[in-house]
Amino acid sequence: MDCTPMSDTTFTMGKNRIEALSDGVFAIVMTLLILELRVPDLPPNAPNVAVTPALLALWPKFASYIVTFVSLGFFWLAHHVMYHAILGTDRVLLWLNIIFFMFVSLLPFSTSVLNAFTDAFIAPLIFGANLAIIGWILFFQWQYASSQPGMLAGFASREYRNKLRSRMLLVPAATTLTALFCFWSVGISLAVYLFLLPLYMLPAKLSGEFTSS
Repeated sequence: MDCTPMSDTTFTMGKNRIEALSDGVFAIVMTLLILELRVPDLPPNAPNVAVTPALLALWPKFASYIVTFVSLGFFWLAHHVMYHAILGTDRVLLWLNIIFFMFVSLLPFSTSVLNAFTDAFIAPLIFGANLAIIGWILFFQWQYASSQPGMLAGFASREYRNKLRSRMLLVPAATTLTALFCFWSVGISLAVYLFLLPLYMLPAKLSGEFTSS
């Protein structure tokens, strides 16, 4: 059911279109990331001594690709889990999603900036700020939905809401701190982004997370 006829202050629209838009935006953005990886411009008959260092020189781009792709995977999964518990949306939640997708779509650009200007502190700052903003908007979506009476499904108990809130707070807080590292050391900042990957993959134990919709 796409629309729910309730009062003006409650749900005005079902969540199906938001979920469909989410899948489409993430699929496109994750695909665009691969465009940053280009085969070295060498002749077809280039010797191994020329090809190997040219490929090894691409490792920073591979690293940023992995970090960005896994980060997007985390954000997509978190959005999916969150909307499994949300019954419908209102104008506030719709606009939070629009802003969320805007910054998700910006990630290929901030990744390109990071790849182009690795030695400038502004590059990892822009990249980290982009990740942090996405995480914070996702967190505020859950905060807002949790505060609205009747917006969440019955299985979303207080314990469930608190666990998901803590889970969603972890990544934006970590990326915000990591972005600040670039003022001290660009190299350390870039290394910390790589070490954040296990944080994204931590299992979330949420009762009701995978119950049937």
